[in-house]
This record gives sequence, structure tokens and C-alpha cells, in this order.
Amino acid sequence: MTPEVEDIKRVLAICFRDGSKLTADDLERILSFDMGWMDTETAHDSIKALVFAGWIVDHEGMLSPNCDIRGINAPLGWQPRPSRLTDPAVNDARTVTQSPTPAQNPVVKQKSVQTESHPVDPRARIQNRLVKFISKQSGIDSDEITRRAERKVKALRYCTMWMALCLISREQNLEMNSIIDSFSSR
Repeated sequence: MTPEVEDIKRVLAICFRDGSKLTADDLERILSFDMGWMDTETAHDSIKALVFAGWIVDHEGMLSPNCDIRGINAPLGWQPRPSRLTDPAVNDARTVTQSPTPAQNPVVKQKSVQTESHPVDPRARIQNRLVKFISKQSGIDSDEITRRAERKVKALRYCTMWMALCLISREQNLEMNSIIDSFSSR
């Protein structure tokens, strides 16, 4: 086992030591606050990279390790190199449930993440209507509006899809009062 893979497995063994699934926020908290290995931004990047590389499986927002972590121990005082988590080696033992296409089409993965967050945010119900409104008012294709919004969500990290759409509306000099009213009346 290479040192990089060993570090990843040790991190997963420590984070998932009780065998339960965790949310991304819980895992980020463990990496940054509980263990003190990195700041929250690096922890966020590490989680995304580990999911993308196949070390962690994301099933409907619940994360679990995608390798055998039984018997993995870390020496007292051990710490992982953050670079090994933010740019991990690809897990060769990916599960069948994980699609091999995210590397070829990361936008599809981002859309599914946004779809999963819709029930949490009541404003997300009118997202498609807002995309159509911006498209009609600005003359930009709906797919392009969605692509720009997804880029903003990715770049701003904690930005929701509806906020990215509002930013695009503002960039296009559209009247914001009706857009704001539509969100507040729901």
C-alpha cells in the first residue's frame, strides 16, 4: 500500500470509526474542528476530492467509505498531509453503484447535487421559472443561464442556485424587485 493510499484509509478509518454514515458537514467538522488537521475550506475541498476519486460514496447526501477500513490504525499523533486528501489517488476499487462518468461529465453530477437540495430550500421550487424568466428577459438561452449559475455555485461554494440566478439577473440589468418579491412571497 502506498503512503498516499495509507493516509487516505487512515483518515477514513478515523472519521467513520463508529460505522455510521455521515453528512458532508459532519465530515467537514471532524476533519477541521475535531481532529484539527485543516481549515474548513481545505476540509470541504478534501471531501469533494475524495468523493470524486472514489474513496467516499455519496448516497443521497449521506457519505460512507468506499474501501475496507477494518484493522486500519493510525499511530499516536499522526496527521495526514492535506495535499493527499485534496488531490487523492484514484480508488481502483470503486463500487459498481458509482458511475464512471463523473470525470467525463461533471456538470451532470452538479445538477444532481442541486436537485437533492431542492426540498431543503423552498425557493428552489421556482428555480425553473426563474431560469425561464431570466432567459426571456435577457435573450440568453436557458441552458446557458443554468450553466452560468452552476459555475457561480461552484466558484462561491456556499452560494445556492437561486442566489446564483439572482446574481445573473443583476448582471443582466434585469429588474430585481419582481424577482425578490417572488422569493419572499413563498
